[in-house]
Amino acid sequence: MEQEMQFLKKRFIDLSKRAEDKNIVTFSHFLDLNQLNILHQAAKELYGSFQTFGGYDYAERQMVAFIPDALYYSWTYPFQAIRIDPSHPKFAENLTHRDVLGALMNLGIKREMLGDIIIQDSQQIVFSADSVTSYIIQECTKIRHTAVSCQQIPLENFDYKPKLIEKEGVISSLRLDAILSDVYKLSRSSAQKLIFEGSAFVNSRKIIQNAYSCQNGDIISVRHFGKFQIETEGKLTKKGRIKCKYMVYS
Repeated sequence: MEQEMQFLKKRFIDLSKRAEDKNIVTFSHFLDLNQLNILHQAAKELYGSFQTFGGYDYAERQMVAFIPDALYYSWTYPFQAIRIDPSHPKFAENLTHRDVLGALMNLGIKREMLGDIIIQDSQQIVFSADSVTSYIIQECTKIRHTAVSCQQIPLENFDYKPKLIEKEGVISSLRLDAILSDVYKLSRSSAQKLIFEGSAFVNSRKIIQNAYSCQNGDIISVRHFGKFQIETEGKLTKKGRIKCKYMVYS
């Protein structure tokens, strides 16, 4: 893990230096939450500035643009959105995220070339690097036993807001372990284990301290559990516990 972290940090620094030296915008592949965390750790060592984007607000997998300070031209991220529809909706299976990802990787596409995969009823949206977009549209014709067709969607025309399920909670404090325990109905020790293992992220940054204090509006992601936003206005119960809401991404 340490070796991977050092390799990624060096890669980010090299990309940012290239952007600064040649006065061009350079891009990473799609990064997962852990890789984005490494990016933020390396921020002070980078040249110029950087921005991240994954196709829509709060995307988990994002591409990084390294931007030179003296940039004088406009630019766009080198990835596209692809809509996947069943060719015969009447006979289509209920495809999952794993089904779609598996079909694309079976085409020989590396995970780093793909962003988030959004499941919307019988339709799926995939973000893909420009270099593999045409290949996916041409070659992805079947997922499991379902015949499908693919169509590119211009990013500027793409609008997506995740479905949110509201849950209410009462917690003793805004400590991360207390929040995870309440949201996922875990014991405090199980919640702490998730944090110690590096599975919890707050606003895309890995948190490994169970006593970390969350803030109103924080977006918390936990590997294999999901993502939610915490909302609290500081209202207390008669026993002094904190009332809060969790907006869970479905």
